[in-house]
Amino acid sequence: MSLNRGRRIRKAMGQRHINKHYALAAAMGVSESAVSRWCQGGPMTLANVITLCEYLDVSADWLLLGRGGMEQHRQPTPWPAELPFPDLCDRARAHLMRVLQDPASGY
Repeated sequence: MSLNRGRRIRKAMGQRHINKHYALAAAMGVSESAVSRWCQGGPMTLANVITLCEYLDVSADWLLLGRGGMEQHRQPTPWPAELPFPDLCDRARAHLMRVLQDPASGY
């Protein structure tokens, strides 16, 4: 049982203006008692964690483990200053950077 996870679920519900367990339950296709158990730190299936994170638009790391922020999944991933391929020639490195930044650019 994870009371902290239950607190995070309640916090996310409040941030999204979902004040009733039955509203979340109906949206997710689960019982109101399931949502109530989760809010008290009860067990969840992986499928329900994924659905809950998607519906509440929260980070799974934050919901499950308390790591990072509720909306950290929205933050862009920073590019490393240097690519980890020191043996690439400058032309290949530049091409790789273009493809990584814009996959539609292709070859």
